[in-house]
Amino acid sequence: MTQILSGICPEGIMVATDSMATSFDEDGKENHFTVDKLFSIGSHAFIVSGGKGISVELSIRFKRYAEERKLLGIEEIKSTVGPYLSEQYREVLLDGSGTTVINGELDRIYFVVGGYSFRSQEKPYQLALWGSEAGQLPLQRIQIGPCLAVPRTMSGEMRLFQMCQRNCQLLELVEFAEEFLRKQSEVNPQIGPPFRVGTITASGFTRLERDHEPPENGTR
Repeated sequence: MTQILSGICPEGIMVATDSMATSFDEDGKENHFTVDKLFSIGSHAFIVSGGKGISVELSIRFKRYAEERKLLGIEEIKSTVGPYLSEQYREVLLDGSGTTVINGELDRIYFVVGGYSFRSQEKPYQLALWGSEAGQLPLQRIQIGPCLAVPRTMSGEMRLFQMCQRNCQLLELVEFAEEFLRKQSEVNPQIGPPFRVGTITASGFTRLERDHEPPENGTR
């Protein structure tokens, strides 16, 4: 399971996620390890994923694809990411690779992209969400507002929405996301540190290095 939080305020975009990943051995035993799920795209955008483990590899593929073609504005990224990832995911499913489905959460796949618009002064910061359940293709664009929590948690989503609606500061969103992820990790063994947090401003993407470390053996 992956928990993703993101929100837009006048200063920019906050994005945060945990680093816990899940695998299963031949007996169906659950094992946990850490993996980075948040990637910059060029200087002013990002992609983060959740659900099936293959989502991380697909995110990396899209990062390379977009950067090679210099798709650096959020409008170009939003128009390209859905079709590209749908085709890549289709190939994965046909090949039979990807995460073996043991529970419902790992039968889903999500991708969030966010970034700065070099075109729009009215909407300089933009977010978009795509998802699929049970291998359905193409990926579906999921309508969102100025914030999101994936998977949905009403308490987290409502608090984010309220903060975004009152035009809070970017640092407030960062601090809320870190605290929310920390609390979630205390009650859910499938969510855990290190927590990856980033921001988008007019100056570009910044990854914030925070002091949330996983257990020494990498398991929970």
